[in-house]
Amino acid sequence: MNDFKYLKWNLLFIITLNITAILSNALSFNIFVNADNLNPGIYSKDSKPFGIPYGDWLARWNQWFIQIPTAIHPREYYTPERCVIDQSGPVWFLADVLKGKEERTCTIPAGKAILLPILSNSCWNDNTDPLQATDQGLINCATSGNEHGVKRAIIDGREIKNLDSYRTQSPFFNITVPKDNVFNNVPGVWKAKIDGFFVFLEPLSPGIHTLHTTVSVLNPIQPQLNYAADLTYHLIIKP
Repeated sequence: MNDFKYLKWNLLFIITLNITAILSNALSFNIFVNADNLNPGIYSKDSKPFGIPYGDWLARWNQWFIQIPTAIHPREYYTPERCVIDQSGPVWFLADVLKGKEERTCTIPAGKAILLPILSNSCWNDNTDPLQATDQGLINCATSGNEHGVKRAIIDGREIKNLDSYRTQSPFFNITVPKDNVFNNVPGVWKAKIDGFFVFLEPLSPGIHTLHTTVSVLNPIQPQLNYAADLTYHLIIKP
């Protein structure tokens, strides 16, 4: 009888271990399975990081970006302290630059994926432009200018290959634009779209990493969209 009890508890223990292993593997699979084969450590645009489609993360980045007050916005007025503004959830959002050369330092907790636009544009139908009143108008606006950029991204000395293949659009989404916003746009809740090229990094190992991006836009049709930027992030990943 005692031998039977011992065998029963052994079997229960083994079953519990197997279930735990399966759940652990499933979680890892959910986070990492869709990493890009061409560039290990980079999420594929067809992936679902943390169970959320890639395009939906672009919409979340856009909402994070627009809600930060102008006076402390990390695009225009960057400091290491401002890298942590309104960060929550499993993905850490980084702000880009639209001109010149800049180096930034950002401390990020371990386990966070990292999302940074290289060349992107977002539009919403805030009733100020009749060309953006329709879905097709929003798509045309969001994609305008993104075809004419020369882009490059390097993580820890390793160049990210075939950046053109990472062009992605969000689905249509509702964006909440506050009164104080970096674009000085009309406040409200609007239908929106974002298109462009992003670097979406899997969680980095603890330590210091360097993410370097460059972009140059020479648009022959809309020269007002032309710009060049050189941005380096020194990412301090804290365990």
